[in-house]
Amino acid sequence: MKINRTLLFFIIFVFSTGAVFAADANITSTEVVYYTNGKDVKGYLARPAGNQKHPGIILIHEWWGLNENIREFADKFADLGYVALAVDLYEGKSTATPDEARKLATDVRQNVDEAFKNLKSAVSYLKSQSYVDSSRLASIGWCFGGGWSYQIAKNNLGVNASIIYYGPFNPKDDLSQMRATILGHFGEKDLGIKVDTVYEFQAKLKTLSGNHEIYIYENAGHAFANESGDRYVKEAAELAWSRTVTFLKKYL
Repeated sequence: MKINRTLLFFIIFVFSTGAVFAADANITSTEVVYYTNGKDVKGYLARPAGNQKHPGIILIHEWWGLNENIREFADKFADLGYVALAVDLYEGKSTATPDEARKLATDVRQNVDEAFKNLKSAVSYLKSQSYVDSSRLASIGWCFGGGWSYQIAKNNLGVNASIIYYGPFNPKDDLSQMRATILGHFGEKDLGIKVDTVYEFQAKLKTLSGNHEIYIYENAGHAFANESGDRYVKEAAELAWSRTVTFLKKYL
């Protein structure tokens, strides 16, 4: 179910930091500076209320940027008992137009070292928080972000589990460094990620240690889990979400 933030949350402006908190009885959320590269890069952090330790999740946005849809997912994970940090690989930019999204995503791909520094800083930030169990971390990403969730796992950046929603991968990659367990969600009708390639990736994962899970959803294409988009497929999205929740409980 999509969260209606207007109805469920009240907004408190914290003037000392310029951060914005959105909270219900169970969670708190705010903007945080998790990375500095000559300027402060802010992410959106949502977590259960109180100071008890919880597992942490890095969320990586679609090619649209860190928008309301990703913030809502962070809130959903917080409500389930996770500390969720939605990172910003666009350093404050977001868009609703494909041409601008393509440009922003291309800019990141042309400077992958900076993107890796950003993601490593996000992992380090979560591990340093007193309310995070640093031994239980995961990453999750959608589309553009799904590819980066895969990269976090492939390069062993410090997560136990990595969830990929229709993100790019290469089944011929060297995965000898990977220690995370993979969960992948892909649409059978995705025109950008061919189903035969997904099967090849699934076969590759079976040669590795760990109980990796790859699912292909019938009658679903790219971005089938984005409720705010025009390619949303309710049945596939709900099943993928259920599998995601179960997977996280198992590995975190």
